[in-house]
Amino acid sequence: MYCDECGFKNKETAKFCKKCGASLAEEQEQLIEKESIEKVLEEDFDSSQDEMKLNKKQLLEYLNMGKELEINKLGLENGIKDLENLDKKKYNDIVKPLKKNEKPIFSAFPSISIALVIGIVVLLAIPTFIIVMVNYRKYYDSLFSKWFAWDFPELFASVPITLVILLILAVVLVIVFAIVEFILHNTIGRKKYSNKMKEYKKENEQIDKTNANQLILYNENKTIIDNRISNAKQDLKDVEKTMSKYYDLDVIYPKYRNLVAITTFIEYLESGRCKSLYGYTGCYNVYEQELRQNTIIGKLDQVLIQLDQIKKVQFATYLAIQQSNAIQSAMLNTCNEMLDETRRENAMLEAKEQDTKIIKRNSEIMTTISELNYIKHN
Repeated sequence: MYCDECGFKNKETAKFCKKCGASLAEEQEQLIEKESIEKVLEEDFDSSQDEMKLNKKQLLEYLNMGKELEINKLGLENGIKDLENLDKKKYNDIVKPLKKNEKPIFSAFPSISIALVIGIVVLLAIPTFIIVMVNYRKYYDSLFSKWFAWDFPELFASVPITLVILLILAVVLVIVFAIVEFILHNTIGRKKYSNKMKEYKKENEQIDKTNANQLILYNENKTIIDNRISNAKQDLKDVEKTMSKYYDLDVIYPKYRNLVAITTFIEYLESGRCKSLYGYTGCYNVYEQELRQNTIIGKLDQVLIQLDQIKKVQFATYLAIQQSNAIQSAMLNTCNEMLDETRRENAMLEAKEQDTKIIKRNSEIMTTISELNYIKHN
């Protein structure tokens, strides 16, 4: 070891510097501490009881099974959401109900607006006419003497009398035109109403037919989508059941039973950064340190948002999400092909293969879990 005072190199066991005599006790303590740390770092995986006596290879196989289950679970969950959204999209695309026309209304008693307008015109027009006659009497005396036995302008020379006569005339005209309007409305108007009702019924029947055809087409699509969703939910239920058995072995601490943690542990072990889950250099400790340092992302929702950013740091997690996305896309694509009559048969076979593959793999994992469970209890 080297002396801090003069830099002279002494033996590792020396307590004092051979050249200057300075104490080397502090340097010795640091050396002992360094050797202890190095010893811990160099320790091999000890197959502890907590890890069910699994060696590194067996542990990786176990973690890879968990990764596969988590990938299938995530892919199925997102795939089911996509299928449900597809159902809504098909409904919005196909079912566009046409609004029915408003039913024509016929009243036996028509509006007397026309009659009232005529009465108002009379009240305004005749006084104007009389004023003109009075002012230009000399020009029209000879004309009115031929038509009337009395002097027309003189008759209307009194304003009150003129107004009364005009009012009576206007009322009479209003009544007469109201009666005429009523007769026309209940003859010609009723015929027009009958024609409008025929058009109304015909148009609404066509609208009902169009809306019914839309629903029939949508229901055909909905049946196919619902069947695919039902199968996917059954696959998800089987995967979750297998995952429950898988995690019941208690190889992984509950806090780390998720896709991000498991794939990160696999990366640690395969890269040689860790040899075990436990201990100072174990996956748990390294994972927690990197989370605190914000070197990695631990939450799945954040990982999904920043998928391109984690590619370099959490490559195993990135690949797992890509595999999950592939399952999700395959489900949606297959269902879309099933909605096409020309490709329906092949698409149904492909969907069946997807389901069979998941069921078969679940069965294989359950067999392995049974074997591991035997190891745990023996």
